[in-house]
Amino acid sequence: MNRILVAALLGATLICTSALPANAAFNIKQQESHHHIVELPLLSLKQFKKLRKQHSVLVLDTRSGDDFLKGFIPGSVNIGFKGPFDAFLEQVIPDKKQKLLIVAEDQDRFTVAERLSQLGYTGAMGVLDSGIDGWKRLESTDSITNLSAGKFGKRSGSGHIVDVRTVKEFDKGHIDNAMNIPLIDFANFGNTLEKDNMPLYVHCQSGYRSAVAVSILRAKGYKNICNIQGGYKALKEEIKEN
Repeated sequence: MNRILVAALLGATLICTSALPANAAFNIKQQESHHHIVELPLLSLKQFKKLRKQHSVLVLDTRSGDDFLKGFIPGSVNIGFKGPFDAFLEQVIPDKKQKLLIVAEDQDRFTVAERLSQLGYTGAMGVLDSGIDGWKRLESTDSITNLSAGKFGKRSGSGHIVDVRTVKEFDKGHIDNAMNIPLIDFANFGNTLEKDNMPLYVHCQSGYRSAVAVSILRAKGYKNICNIQGGYKALKEEIKEN
């Protein structure tokens, strides 16, 4: 009797499973794949430095713009993970085979690796162990001035104002004497700017894009750069108050 009951239950289970609609089976597979953890190699400082010397390797720093500007690996490019990361990664680094070395906050290491994989970036080589703190212990960092809108107003008499928003955004309103140089891919951005040692005051709408932009300009050899914290929004508020 027990054998008959067990056999009947097994048969019913098989029938129910086979009767699942195709989309339900697909959803189950999706859930299973969602739990697959993508990892990049964790690189020691020595390994990271050796790989960094290779031709066409780009260091991608995924920390927030504010943290990046305080101190970063010379030549690295900032695209903050907590923001419109996907859009600007694909815009600034369109070549998905680009060799990348990653700097990330420790808690973001796995999610950054997973996102790069999902977006099809096959050239990611690894993540720096201990992040920027690991680099700082033995190596020097670069930094870029991050000016508040108020401080910018006091020292903007000489220099170039670079607005990296889109043409459409710029046409809706902009700071007097600002040059509109929309943020595009790494290869072309900033190529129209002269290296005349005049200060470059860079801003976007709220601050995310300008951090990306100044990191690219620095990587291309521009020295006298200032990021305007809070972007055009902060500048408009400053003008209203004064």
